[in-house]
Amino acid sequence: MKNKISIVVATWTFLIGLIFFVSAYSAQAQANLVANGSFEEDPIGEAVFSGGWFIGPADNNSDFGVATSTVSPDLAAQGTNYAYFRGHPTDDSQDCLGINVNLTVGALYNISCYLATDGSTSGTGAAIWEVIGPSFGINYSVDTSLIAWFPNWSSALPYQQFSTNYLATMSEPTLSFHAINGTNAATAKGGILLDNVSMTLIFPPLSIRLSPTNTLIFTWPYTNSPYRLATVTSLTATNWTSVNATPVNAGTNSQINIPTPSGPHFYRLTLP
Repeated sequence: MKNKISIVVATWTFLIGLIFFVSAYSAQAQANLVANGSFEEDPIGEAVFSGGWFIGPADNNSDFGVATSTVSPDLAAQGTNYAYFRGHPTDDSQDCLGINVNLTVGALYNISCYLATDGSTSGTGAAIWEVIGPSFGINYSVDTSLIAWFPNWSSALPYQQFSTNYLATMSEPTLSFHAINGTNAATAKGGILLDNVSMTLIFPPLSIRLSPTNTLIFTWPYTNSPYRLATVTSLTATNWTSVNATPVNAGTNSQINIPTPSGPHFYRLTLP
């Protein structure tokens, strides 16, 4: 068989072998860009948030902060502390919690959090919204909606993870949560609990194929991003170098064509 080469392509999450070799490639852990995303830093209390979080309380009947408890259902998803929202304003405002994050424009990020309730929210209009954008509010003309959760249940709801991918359109947006546990002065027995907020850099899936002319063709979903192709000759090496080729648009993908190199090579996407 022609072209029995041992060139492989690797992203952060998988390794693909050309011709024969297929194996798994361990993902590299990415740092959480949300400081104190699990609210484990002291102190605790009403309207008390640390680690870069800032607040914008509702005009009246505001009630949110950080708590610690070991009595179910008032529990953290992980660790000991969690954020709670128990405000029930009568003026259409919400309890607002935000934090600024530093991003690379055009890069992809996974945003995740855990939400629960600690009692009945049935018929109260309880809700929490998560948005990201330039405003510390809910302005969908400039902000991106990530979560709109309306718990409506007669008993406490256990934590569930909410996760979405976000394409950064600005370098310093505000990630914010806006919540109420009741509308029109309806005091709910249960509040909304928030924990384990995270935002991590992710990489698009990278594909490789060999053309009839023995050219390597790399593609990944187009994001108008600064992602670049990098290579090493050994997976134990740390000196990944950028491939000297500029991605071009190919339909909905970015694409790079390079000559087939000699010897083993490994490839992945990086950010400069």
